[in-house]
Amino acid sequence: MQFDRRALILALATAATWPMRLFAQARPDRQVLVFYYGWYGTVARSAENSHWLNPDTRAEKIADAPNYPVGGPYDSLDPAVIDRQMRQMKDAGITGLIASWWGQGDRTDRQFPLLLDAAAHYGLKVCPYVEQAQTIDKVAGDVLYLHRRYGRHAAWLPLDGKPVVFFFDRLMQTLGADGWKQSRARIEKQAPGALRFIGTANTVEEIAARKPLFDALHIYSMQFEAAEHRWLPALWRTQFYKAWVAAQSGARVTTATILPGFDDRLLPDRLKKRPVIKRRDGTPFRQLWRAAIGAGPDWILIVSFNEWHEASQIEPSTAFGARELDTCREMSALFRGA
Repeated sequence: MQFDRRALILALATAATWPMRLFAQARPDRQVLVFYYGWYGTVARSAENSHWLNPDTRAEKIADAPNYPVGGPYDSLDPAVIDRQMRQMKDAGITGLIASWWGQGDRTDRQFPLLLDAAAHYGLKVCPYVEQAQTIDKVAGDVLYLHRRYGRHAAWLPLDGKPVVFFFDRLMQTLGADGWKQSRARIEKQAPGALRFIGTANTVEEIAARKPLFDALHIYSMQFEAAEHRWLPALWRTQFYKAWVAAQSGARVTTATILPGFDDRLLPDRLKKRPVIKRRDGTPFRQLWRAAIGAGPDWILIVSFNEWHEASQIEPSTAFGARELDTCREMSALFRGA
């Protein structure tokens, strides 16, 4: 039989790529996840804050900030509202939501199972965004409570087949690295290897320091990075996202966060000079999308679906209609290769 050197070389070259191909296949499915808030009510001055700000005040002082959602204020516990929001997300190419969660018995806790059931109907995924972190025991107890009650739900967002829990930066601000290590150890003792934890990092240096503590990391407060004082924004966006995603190398999943706008200057506890991101006909949002996609993260996170206090929402508004959802539909298809 004649020796075919070219065939041998081709076979060896193909075999050499197998580890790389296997690694590439092992990366998580691409997701477009949106931060979501379930704290809204419609009863003024009730025991539970309705969370709706005065639209007249907002319109007078901040012309670029949306006033209200299309259709007016709503109750986050209304199944019809949840269904509408899920349908809007699905139509916009969003694959899941990171739902703000404020503790056992809270309004957001009562809403969480409703979100899971509605998400399952639309083929979406949900995970909790744990916002409170008073003590080591409280964090561990809350996470174990969520896992016991909802961990088997098919709509809970998985990573490596395990339910994901996101933490707001208050966790590290309050407990620090040592406190979180103790909380995680208590969780692992009762539910060993059952969950995946995604913490917060606000700088590349924090990514390096916190990567050993969590399964993955994310940034929420992108308004400080994308604020309008930046020079050469096109150059900044590209460099930021490439460096941000590269710094996460080795994590179970890499993330990049984008937002359509930001303005929280009317909130009474934020009186100092604040970062502002104007929407400018939707152009900055589209540019952030493109820069994030170019960096190649596994997941793109959007701040936010309905954080109306900070004017970062993409939910259809009286000011901008469904423009940001239309952008998400286009860019999500580009990102996910649809």
